[in-house]
Amino acid sequence: MAGHLTLGVDIGTTNVKASILDTQSGKIVAFGSQEHPLFHPHPGWAEQDADNYWSAVVSAIRQCLEQGNFAADIAGVALSGLVGVTLPVNDKGKPLRRAMIWMDSRSEEECSDIRATIGEGVINRNNGNRVAPWFIDPKALWIKKHEPHTFDATHKFLSPSGYCTFRLCGNFTMNMGDAGLAYAFEYQKERWNEQVADAIGIPIDKFPKLFHSHEQVGEVTQKAAEETGLRVGTIVAAGGTDISSAALGVGVTKAGEAFYSMGTGSNIGIMIPTEQTLDEFRILKWPHVLPGLTMFDAPMAFTGASLKWYRDHFGQSESRIADRMAGNVFDLFTEQARQIPPCSNGLMYLPYLGNSLAPNWNSNATGVFFGVQPTTGRETMIRALIEGVAFDLLSNFRIAESAGAQIDNLVLNGGPTKSRLWNQITANVVNRPLKVPDIGEAAPIGDAILAGVAAGIYDDPTAPLNQIVSIKETIDPDPEAHKRYAEFFEIWLSVYQNLKDDMDRHRDFLKRYGS
Repeated sequence: MAGHLTLGVDIGTTNVKASILDTQSGKIVAFGSQEHPLFHPHPGWAEQDADNYWSAVVSAIRQCLEQGNFAADIAGVALSGLVGVTLPVNDKGKPLRRAMIWMDSRSEEECSDIRATIGEGVINRNNGNRVAPWFIDPKALWIKKHEPHTFDATHKFLSPSGYCTFRLCGNFTMNMGDAGLAYAFEYQKERWNEQVADAIGIPIDKFPKLFHSHEQVGEVTQKAAEETGLRVGTIVAAGGTDISSAALGVGVTKAGEAFYSMGTGSNIGIMIPTEQTLDEFRILKWPHVLPGLTMFDAPMAFTGASLKWYRDHFGQSESRIADRMAGNVFDLFTEQARQIPPCSNGLMYLPYLGNSLAPNWNSNATGVFFGVQPTTGRETMIRALIEGVAFDLLSNFRIAESAGAQIDNLVLNGGPTKSRLWNQITANVVNRPLKVPDIGEAAPIGDAILAGVAAGIYDDPTAPLNQIVSIKETIDPDPEAHKRYAEFFEIWLSVYQNLKDDMDRHRDFLKRYGS
């Protein structure tokens, strides 16, 4: 007999997180997480092993199940995950190579081929997006050109959540959100467009069957039950993208609301009606987990990754202190940054440690500190890192508004948003109140809600939100700090534009000398 619990699992870029939701109380009763590796075999390449996704999913689920006698009462499970991932599998579901993830930028030539053969305008109209290596198709064409045996053997291209959903129920599926990152997906009609797929050169049958996020796609198999500890026959839902599931998890469900998710990378997702046409392609569009809503979404690659980079290479002393005190090393960093005034004494940071996503879409972009002076110290660099990430957000914020997107509310979620200083800097830079929900990891909560709909517990994904979501704090911007940031931001924009050509030359140099 199906119970009153549901399970949500989110596959992030470096970490899998799982939550068990008690649908009667609206409370999370168990949580688990497990890191998984990211590989950079060459400059601009970013790959992950699909079996590492599954191992981390299994670990996170088992951590949850070890916290109580839950398995028999879990009625449904749903997974979400990182998007823009190209993972080829054979007809048995076996991965044929490592997944090429969203930050992989090797397929620039394939992007040029798409523009030359089908035209970027056709992609814009059909899929609502630009042509860039971030998407599934250019990476698939790279495989077709450089690894033709792999392409020919590919039965389906799956997303990370689609692969792990297959491991759970044995069916090849794709939710609408993941499909939004494939150019053959006609986003305003929620269907595959065979003519576009053929023109690109990727047969339409290499894409899985489409499902809405709350729809049932199968049941947990005997093998999956043995691996995960879940009950055989537990309902499996289609799930969503990591950002759209997280938006549901914090209650962002209406046009005009916006969600800022911060993790290794970050996204500003603005809800627009699917029928609304916005002719702006520096910001992405893909379906929300709620039918009828589209996320006007700007991904940014190096948010938490910027501070992690600093930790790994310059933060050894803080790491040792945090280990001795059983504290959080990032709290030590932000406490240092708190001593520095807005605009970091003139130091600015371009957060492009490998490439730039929205709005620049520059695979040759590189990280930059500009304005170093004899007095520049560690604490100044840390604050500049945080401010640089906020400026990247502001650049997308302005473009979205100028395109006609309405932004009434901005809700935060993710690891860096646990820092009061980081949130205040963000509010000051964008000059908007930021709402911080009283909730943990939002994406697995959104997934758990979707699982509840598939299992018949909820009639609608929005039904339980009043019970689950509350706002614990609203952070108001400081007008004086914003005025200062607005002036500094114009210089920040100019620095990038002035260095853009030199970044191209720099990448060419690295390619020629094998660095």
